[in-house]
Amino acid sequence: MRTLRLAVVGALAICALGTASASATAPEFGRCLKQATKALSNFDNAKCTKLASEDAGTEAEQLKKGNYQWLSGVVNNKFTTTMNAETIAVLETVGGTKIVCNGGTGGGEYVTGGTNKEVANVVFKFTGCEGSGGQFESPGAGAGRVNTAPLAGTIGFETITEEQPARDRLALELHAEGGGNIAELRSGGLLVAVKGSLLHKIAANAMKLTATEKFTGSKGKQKPERFAGGIPGEHILEVSSGGPFEQASLSLTSILTNEEKVEASTIN
Repeated sequence: MRTLRLAVVGALAICALGTASASATAPEFGRCLKQATKALSNFDNAKCTKLASEDAGTEAEQLKKGNYQWLSGVVNNKFTTTMNAETIAVLETVGGTKIVCNGGTGGGEYVTGGTNKEVANVVFKFTGCEGSGGQFESPGAGAGRVNTAPLAGTIGFETITEEQPARDRLALELHAEGGGNIAELRSGGLLVAVKGSLLHKIAANAMKLTATEKFTGSKGKQKPERFAGGIPGEHILEVSSGGPFEQASLSLTSILTNEEKVEASTIN
């Protein structure tokens, strides 16, 4: 029913505007900011999850709480990532092949305008990368250093509660921007290609300057592998070491730092 309501609202908005452009619907990136002027159409909390007009009490009592307004999109849109120093990154296939990296940094940006659901120019640069045959490296990166191609992605619902949207959970999907391999690396004469896409859960309904992000996977299986309503294995990694591609997983914990506080909202 919630999905149907969102679709109807979107269709009505398009008709009202007399344009083919899509209306913004949850989830999206944005900012929940305190306003100088209170309004019933504002939110009653710093997460922008409940409108003041939905609170109990008289209209005057509701108005007192209408402090916060949701602003779609991100102004200062760059972010950086640093791998948690106490963890390792592990790329592992279902067949048991592992490549382990002990450090890494990265960065990217929120795409401004449009749907406010996308990220782009995301690059991870790993260090200390080794497999059973020795150190791995991307072309020109140097021994033990593995870089991804520029990645892009979109946020979506990982779970939907239907009647309690503030409790919905979100995930971010990442894939190679140009549609090619996510990464290419080698160790001696062994060439490895990584392709496909993957999801990782992200914090929802909270303004964050920094956030811990975890890519969860083990023995070649990623969690989650699909958005809510998607098909099993909708987003998976695949790895080839010169032969057929086989499914793979990535486990990684990193700290994301935004240029300004950003929220991924399940409401707006």
